Amino acid sequence: MSSLVLSDVAFAFPDDTTLFSGLNLAIGPGLTALVGRNGAGKSTLLRLIAGVLPPARGSIAVDGVACAATTATGAATDPTATADPADVAYVPQLLADAPAERTLADELGVGGRLAALARIEAGEGDDDDFTRLADDWSIAERTVAQLDELGLPTDLGRPVGRLSGGERTLAAVAGRLLGHPRVLLLDEPTNNLDARARGRLFGALERFVAGGDRIALVVSHDLELLDRADTTVELRSGRARVFGGNYAHYREVVDAEQSAALQALTGARNDLRSEKRDKAEAQVALARRERYGRKMEATKREPKIIMGARKRAAQESAAKYRATHERGVEQAQERMREADAAVRREELLRVELPDPQLPAGRVVVDVEDPVAGRIHLAGPARVRLAGPNGSGKTTLLRRLIGGRRDDPAGDPAVRSAVRGNDDDTAVTPAIATPWAFLPQDLRVEHPDCSVVDAIRAVRPSASAEETHAHAARMLFIGDAGFRRLGDLSGGERLRAALASELFARPVPQLLILDEPTNNLDLEGVEVLAEALARWRGALLLVSHDDGFCDRVGVDDVITLA
Repeated sequence: MSSLVLSDVAFAFPDDTTLFSGLNLAIGPGLTALVGRNGAGKSTLLRLIAGVLPPARGSIAVDGVACAATTATGAATDPTATADPADVAYVPQLLADAPAERTLADELGVGGRLAALARIEAGEGDDDDFTRLADDWSIAERTVAQLDELGLPTDLGRPVGRLSGGERTLAAVAGRLLGHPRVLLLDEPTNNLDARARGRLFGALERFVAGGDRIALVVSHDLELLDRADTTVELRSGRARVFGGNYAHYREVVDAEQSAALQALTGARNDLRSEKRDKAEAQVALARRERYGRKMEATKREPKIIMGARKRAAQESAAKYRATHERGVEQAQERMREADAAVRREELLRVELPDPQLPAGRVVVDVEDPVAGRIHLAGPARVRLAGPNGSGKTTLLRRLIGGRRDDPAGDPAVRSAVRGNDDDTAVTPAIATPWAFLPQDLRVEHPDCSVVDAIRAVRPSASAEETHAHAARMLFIGDAGFRRLGDLSGGERLRAALASELFARPVPQLLILDEPTNNLDLEGVEVLAEALARWRGALLLVSHDDGFCDRVGVDDVITLA
């Protein structure tokens, strides 16, 4: 039975920030979901397992054999003692840009073998071609079957640039599956996939693990995918904790623990207050005794030696009494610290969006689109654009906002997106109010700038106090506001971009969001959904996540064919 085992793994970033120190994890066959907040190290852990990054310490092994490039030195010292690199296949969250000449066959990693097969069949093959083919005479048929299974075009000569983002992700998965790995690592594989494509991916994963001897480890915020998992692993505070069961089971356990932790914290606080009250009452009683003792000594009603003995006894008794209550307070404080540490503070956080003060009847969008038909939003309406991959949802948004407008030179913007209006004048006739747009791909243009720099760039006249308060409302609290944009995770980047957009004056009354959950962790999805559900502005949303749209509260759906 296959196993993936991480022992005493340590990893630190180039700035010496430690992510893992002594991480231990054992994963067996089946589909395992890896969950945790943005920045917990999920993507980094996949890269460590894949051998893309070397650990500072520890080992990573498949079936008891160390993976190549995953020893503490970053390289295998004995090639015979390392697992075959083909045993571990990895699809990252963001695929590298493909050169224009790259074909679908190249993307799948079979271009060389198909070319060798063609030369052999034409009678022009040499020894290198036979070596490259490695007796895989059915490679062409298997490749086409795998593509067809995932609903992808089977023209292997098709340029990769002609594939949609979702198709390219599926093509990368298909290429890894063709290699028959023992361990498959997928980082947010459902990003940009419509419902049909997600169903095909789910089916491929089920078939991959069906034999009972393969491991699929998936990082995702897709609840439907996570609820298909056999096991859930949570990364938190540099440690891995295994929960038997899917995400729903994991949430039940965590929610029960959180409820118990909050109750324990309430009880510990009450105990501390009680101990402090008892200590205060004891101090009052001791003060009365001391006053009485001084009064008795002043009247000299008893011999001096007796008075001295009584004084010493009283002092000893008072010291013990005082120490008992001080000990009670200290123990209650320790219980409260322990109870407080058990509470998951991150689950108590909320994003606070500014009030756009949008009147209920005010028209926000009114346009007759050649593809979507009439798009009409009035007041705080929430409209979802739906449709399969390639139906033109993002293109429609670009038409609606009138194309791109570059940020001013030197503006440390957190994204390559058009910014919302700075006044009441609409940039495009379709939009009648101030607006803001966040695209799917939030690229950092100025990685050395901080979060507060990006926010302040939108409204330089704002005070430092106002800027930091706004950052805190978006959960960049204290020193987090000074973090470099280049160091932010995908979900943190989205929050920073949203914070920057909503710092404009007047506040945008329409938010246009294109797949905002793509790079969020599950807690981030819930926090954003709650914030948008409370927001009093209009919303035009593209999202493949039905659960997210339900939590936000969608009033209408425009479906593109």
